[in-house]
Amino acid sequence: MSREFRFVHAADVHLDTPYRSRDPELRRRLAEAGRSAFQALVDLAIGERADALVIAGDLFDNQFLTVGTELLLVETLERATQASLTVVASTGNHDPGRAGYRAHDMAWPMERFHLIREHAAVKVPVKVGEDVVGWIVGTGHQTDHEGTNLAAALPSAPGPEPAVAVVHAAVESAAAAESHDRYAPCTIRDLAGKGYAYWALGHVHVRQQVQDDPPAWYPGNLQGRHFGETGAKGALLVTLKNGQAPCVEFRPLAPVRWERVILDGLVDVHTAAEVVQRVARSFTPLAEAPDALPSQAWMLRFELAGPCPLVAQLRDPENLAELGAQLRDELGVLYVEVRDTGLHRPIALDEHRGRPHLLGLALEVVDQARSDEAVLNRIGRLGLAHPRAAEGSDVRRAYLRDLLADLDLAAAEALLREAPG
Repeated sequence: MSREFRFVHAADVHLDTPYRSRDPELRRRLAEAGRSAFQALVDLAIGERADALVIAGDLFDNQFLTVGTELLLVETLERATQASLTVVASTGNHDPGRAGYRAHDMAWPMERFHLIREHAAVKVPVKVGEDVVGWIVGTGHQTDHEGTNLAAALPSAPGPEPAVAVVHAAVESAAAAESHDRYAPCTIRDLAGKGYAYWALGHVHVRQQVQDDPPAWYPGNLQGRHFGETGAKGALLVTLKNGQAPCVEFRPLAPVRWERVILDGLVDVHTAAEVVQRVARSFTPLAEAPDALPSQAWMLRFELAGPCPLVAQLRDPENLAELGAQLRDELGVLYVEVRDTGLHRPIALDEHRGRPHLLGLALEVVDQARSDEAVLNRIGRLGLAHPRAAEGSDVRRAYLRDLLADLDLAAAEALLREAPG
């Protein structure tokens, strides 16, 4: 009876990502978070008694890796290999492997560590004692603008033991793939028919399973770096056994977590203290989430929208900055930013419809455009229509209706701006 094969799958570590904050202490904390997350990754693999650690590209962010980070990286990898872990890292577009790039010249660990930095597939047997319990087969980026379909070029799985394919690639159907450069592009069809028990992917920073058969996963990046990379970040603990579906468990590891919170319900808020209370309360579900670490540090952005009596005050940048500082101290978090993303005065539109004034007329026009396709088509001829949709088409009308979605509210706010109250 074959033994199970356990490994930890991570990707997109991006050590030494540069941060743009004006606060040097905040920059230091964010840089340290990336290094701490990598150490926690190795701790996880050792603590779970995994057989291997797989890193699917982008160990570091660029060619300007600091001496301190390079030393920590190598020392941490050596700690993993000394614990009998087989460590396999494939190169990505941020840490390509051709001569002249940083990954090519580093003093990597000599034992049990495999850096896959060429197109040619490398097959690594994972052994426990003298027994092979699994295979890791990978290919790497040679340059920082890899256009080759590396996934399609991988050979079939090598043996009867469970085999893992490792590639840093842009799978075209993956969620959020459009926000990443199309390096090593492929489709899910390129992953099929090769006999792999699991595809360990990297490049797209959103954790997801892109295919069931064969199972193919992005673990997401190890540590979020901006407000486009929100939520718990970490790695996947994977258990494979011949003839069975893999067991894939997410383990949060990132010491700093980025989150955006949208508040669209401030119509009954009338004082600054009530704003602070309402915003602070919206953070509670995040702080109490099961995937939040006990010592989690937070980078928070609160986005205020909808009707609010304090709209004038909350549109002022200085007031928003002061509100952010107050919330940071009250919540005990690393950073808070408060933004106006669509606040407006509380307006009862129905009270103005059908009235003999300019706003009543404007609302009538908007309502007609929404309900009367002839009016909608006339508006389309004014140059507002979808540029690639035929006149009178459903696509063009849907596009125009989307443009008109909040026009009644915008018109009311503009026309009532000078009104008292």
